[in-house]
Amino acid sequence: MTERNDALKELGRQASERRESIGMTLETVFDRTKIRPEYLRGIEEGDYTGFPEIVYIKGFVRTYLKLIGAEDLQEEFMNQLDKTQGTKKQDIHEPKRDKTAKRKNNILGSGSTMPKGFKPASHFWLFLVLVAALVGTAAYVWYAVTYGGLDLKNLKLFNFNGAGGPMITGNISSDEVVLASEDLVVPVSVDEVVSEEPEPEPTPSLEIHAVNDVWLSVAFGNAQPVYRRTLKRGEVMRWDLTLPARVSFGRPTAAQVVLNGKDLGIVNPNSRRAETYIYNPDGTYRKANAR
Repeated sequence: MTERNDALKELGRQASERRESIGMTLETVFDRTKIRPEYLRGIEEGDYTGFPEIVYIKGFVRTYLKLIGAEDLQEEFMNQLDKTQGTKKQDIHEPKRDKTAKRKNNILGSGSTMPKGFKPASHFWLFLVLVAALVGTAAYVWYAVTYGGLDLKNLKLFNFNGAGGPMITGNISSDEVVLASEDLVVPVSVDEVVSEEPEPEPTPSLEIHAVNDVWLSVAFGNAQPVYRRTLKRGEVMRWDLTLPARVSFGRPTAAQVVLNGKDLGIVNPNSRRAETYIYNPDGTYRKANAR
């Protein structure tokens, strides 16, 4: 991990020297590429904390290096960035646990005598823990009823008196909830009180990076084009992809596409004619009129 970080810092330093050697400032790079200044500084300093997914990092680096004429550094950059796949973006040093360590004194259930100097736990602390549990339970019930929409009519009561008695069930009202030290009666919902909503899926997106100046025409669904002009070298355009996008490239060799976070690379490195492609929200794509 340290070697990778050192390598990225050294590559960033070399890239910074290339940029300065051609008299270009970070502000100029931002104006030409629309890459945030903090991301540009992170690339030059080898610090990728706060960056988005690795595919976007690679796209930023490619665009930046091509703008300053440092394409010869791209391969080494990509090799080092590939090492970050499956790892966190910053080193987290945690002390290793000693798996061979064993507890010297197993007090509960061991049948051994207490070692000398051992003092039994004070009952005061046990009482304090019990009080804290009761207060926490009461606070939770109050919060669930007040803000969480908890309906006490659909709750069941359980007897926790330790006597092994039968479970008590029934409908109760808000003034019948009782918390006592001997018989602890707490409401338990038949259904889940709090339902965890699934995390929303990321919005499908389409990004086009201009490797060189390239004319574009972008339309969604059957609508008229929403974008129709020349994308300058180093510029990046991004759209949320709710409908299929129909994109015409004047020079397929001059544009790089990222679909739903996946780097598709150059549109067609072997074509010298204008081509049109269809990019779908599900991540599939095809050449227009191709079957």
